[in-house]
Amino acid sequence: MAPPQRAPRLWLGIDIGGTFTDFALFDTETGGLIGLKVPSTPHAFAEAVRVGLERLTDEHGIDLREIGTVVHGTTIAVNTLIQRAGARLGLLVTAGFRDVLELQRLRLPNPFDLDGARPLPLIPRARVAEVTERLRADGSVDTPLDEGSVREAVQRLTGQNVEGLVISLIHSYRNGAHERQARAIAETIAAGLPVSTSSEIWPQSREYERTALAVLDAYVQPQVRRYLEGFEAALAARGVPATPHVTKSNGGIMPVAAARRQTVATLLSGPASGVIGAAYVAGEAGLPNVITLDVGGTSADIAVVEGGRPRSSTSEHIGGVPVMMPVVGVTAIGAGGGSVAWVDDVGLPKVGPQSTGANPGPACYGRGGKDATLTDAFLVSGFLDPKRFLGGRMRLNRSLAEEAIARFAGSLAMSPNEAAESVVRVAVSNMYAEFTKILSRAAVDPRDFTLVAFGGAGPVVGALLAREVGIPAVFVPRSPGTLCALGAISADIVSDAVRTVHAHLDARLLETSTLREQYDGLRSELTDWLGRHGAGSGPATFRHAADMRYVGQSYEIEVDVDPAWLAPGGDAPIRSAFHRAHERAYGHADREAPAEIVNLRVQLRAARPRVPLAEVDARSSPPAPRATRRVWLDGRPMEARVFDRDALGRGARLTGPAIVEQPDTTVLVPADHNGEVDRYGNLLLRREN
Repeated sequence: MAPPQRAPRLWLGIDIGGTFTDFALFDTETGGLIGLKVPSTPHAFAEAVRVGLERLTDEHGIDLREIGTVVHGTTIAVNTLIQRAGARLGLLVTAGFRDVLELQRLRLPNPFDLDGARPLPLIPRARVAEVTERLRADGSVDTPLDEGSVREAVQRLTGQNVEGLVISLIHSYRNGAHERQARAIAETIAAGLPVSTSSEIWPQSREYERTALAVLDAYVQPQVRRYLEGFEAALAARGVPATPHVTKSNGGIMPVAAARRQTVATLLSGPASGVIGAAYVAGEAGLPNVITLDVGGTSADIAVVEGGRPRSSTSEHIGGVPVMMPVVGVTAIGAGGGSVAWVDDVGLPKVGPQSTGANPGPACYGRGGKDATLTDAFLVSGFLDPKRFLGGRMRLNRSLAEEAIARFAGSLAMSPNEAAESVVRVAVSNMYAEFTKILSRAAVDPRDFTLVAFGGAGPVVGALLAREVGIPAVFVPRSPGTLCALGAISADIVSDAVRTVHAHLDARLLETSTLREQYDGLRSELTDWLGRHGAGSGPATFRHAADMRYVGQSYEIEVDVDPAWLAPGGDAPIRSAFHRAHERAYGHADREAPAEIVNLRVQLRAARPRVPLAEVDARSSPPAPRATRRVWLDGRPMEARVFDRDALGRGARLTGPAIVEQPDTTVLVPADHNGEVDRYGNLLLRREN
């Protein structure tokens, strides 16, 4: 009799960024956690996955057949959107709505720029065709679907060499019958051509936003599918038996098989992984309210976490396209390690949004890059050790960095040190400007939060940014450079469902059990989804919410709903909850005004096991610096003590100016800060009063 086969014991998280691909491997038997970084390969991102798997085998002796869980975050979808490199699509709309993507919302993107233009739609007007049909707002049929008009529209669009068709008809969020009927006709005429419908992607009211989201899903789908196929092939080629998962924009995960059909759900996959990881490690350290700062090679991503849960949003605009599905509220700005420093027409220094990416990268990489970048400024300022970058696996060329900074400095009549500091200051100013907007929208006081700095460059600028914003403390996780990968394997199964109801809130409505029936339907829908895609997860919990507004308002606010409120005559708690939410958001509430529910929402969450954080030992003596290094900071040179992160035990204290080095990042401790190591090896920096 053959011995029983042992279950795979390893969990692997992968975060694929524009500059580096990060890996976090957890051994469930030993409790060991391995982190590593390899350069990304933008021409074929799966190649970096293959290289990372080889390093795990060759350098750490990992048997890849022991990997039972693989979760990864990716930026393929968002990069496809930003670069406008998606599919060539055609769109079918209700007669009279051909300009739905052109009109958008008639708002100036920047109210201070009178010459500004709205973003170009992903499908030009020439590839939008009208079909004869009409549904009323309640979903009833006003004009039956004219099948002949559908055939004519499909034939015209397929004659324009489209790679896919999207169908978005008026009021289909209430009744998707006409969209399904039109899709059946299109699939018959254009066999093999992908056809999608808005009512299946996200059935919520607002015609422009629903249409734009359906178009976005189809637009990124070919690129995402090709990438996912390459990712699966890279795992299979190395004998990894696990079913791969991908992080979702809402902070959950789903199998790759589901991601092929719900590609728009991966739009913020990579950034969401970082927020998940930051919320987890900070929560374990007793910090439930944090603002996350993930600075990689291309961008700086910022998000707010309250009570251990990342704030979600249904009103994000990404690449000029509105995304009304729930997503982790991450704001990205072009201020990463590879962001290019330049001088504008009036002689002011700027940083980003252009980035050198992984290839050629900053000038100091020695791969042919000539532009000065934020990383070059770090090196010239003395923050980085050119011989110990990435733990010594990648040597930086200081001479090339100095040459690039000198060219930049020549336009500003500055010394190289002054120019390098100006690059750092401008990058921090860019982050500060975005921070103030986020804090205002979230209605939070920065003094009540801790900044979690991670990514390859986040710990370098974290303390500099925090003192500008007024955040009292900076939390640097034990492995900040690979935190996104850790976040990927720390995420739960999460899925969302929505239903538009447009119902005035009164006792009669609740006595008919309409809301309860609608919520039951949404929970059933999500339960079915979990049955298909939730293997290995724990029992599901549900969060109920409603988008509400005063009658006559144009936009809604989301209000948490307790199912117990759905008993007959239970409108009072819902009304009170809405008034409180409105007052909290806008500073006032009219408790006598009639209110209405626009959308009902349910979020399913099925817990998965977490990576337990290992504690570090205390050291018997105070930490001793490995060296000292001259740095240029706050307008003058100074000597900074240099520490190895591994040498800092529990309770270790240090004062700035100091530099803490580790293989995946460098931590800058300014002169007016001190730091202390907690029991998990995290470093908490505080500014001296």
